[in-house]
Amino acid sequence: MFVQALLIGVLATLCGSVFLELWVWVMRNPIIEGALVGLILGDWMTGATIGATIQLIYMGQITVGGISSFDKCYAGVIATAVTMLSHQTPEVGVTIAVTLGTIGLLASNLTMTVNAVFVHMADKYIETGETKRLWIYNWLLPNLFAGVVYGLPAFFVCYFGAGAFESFMASLPAFISNALTVVGSILPALGIGMMFKAVYKQKFLAFAIIGFVLIAYLHLDIIACTLVGGAAALLYWTLGLDKLTEGE
Repeated sequence: MFVQALLIGVLATLCGSVFLELWVWVMRNPIIEGALVGLILGDWMTGATIGATIQLIYMGQITVGGISSFDKCYAGVIATAVTMLSHQTPEVGVTIAVTLGTIGLLASNLTMTVNAVFVHMADKYIETGETKRLWIYNWLLPNLFAGVVYGLPAFFVCYFGAGAFESFMASLPAFISNALTVVGSILPALGIGMMFKAVYKQKFLAFAIIGFVLIAYLHLDIIACTLVGGAAALLYWTLGLDKLTEGE
């Protein structure tokens, strides 16, 4: 378990920092983070399922001015790890992610504040033309600090806290456990609703109805619905329907 907790700590550090720009935009999402956590813990499918469920909450989330409403690392990496290690359902994992994602805002705000200090520390080298040392303050120190506020909490939670959390959840009355499951089932629908409100256009309403029928009445799985959605988008583009509806 030590090695797995250490690897999750490293993953949390990478997801909490700007280690690589490509990593930020592609990998720092709960569905990807969840799959990677699951891979470390030996069950990538469960990790991906938990991560995908968490992702649904934040489908309509918009980052304004660099400020997010949740921390993706805490909500994606740490919450998935805690959910898997304590043997909870994805629905309960959603409530864990909301809690940890909010707590993680303290880490993200602290990171941005401290990183600003590192930038000013690099100013004196810019003034003297010693640009070879800039990477220390612009890359090395920020990533080391990310290891403190992201990596260490992830390691300690996974190595010491998962068992205690599982015992705590087992001690809860049934009505509280059921309430957590119900809330965890509703939150993804709320996330989808927020996204739908942001991108909704009346001309696309028919596609939304088709998607609802596929899920609610035909009971198709997510792969089948994805293929149908992709085919619908392809037809919309190849038949030139996008040009016919321009300006609507």
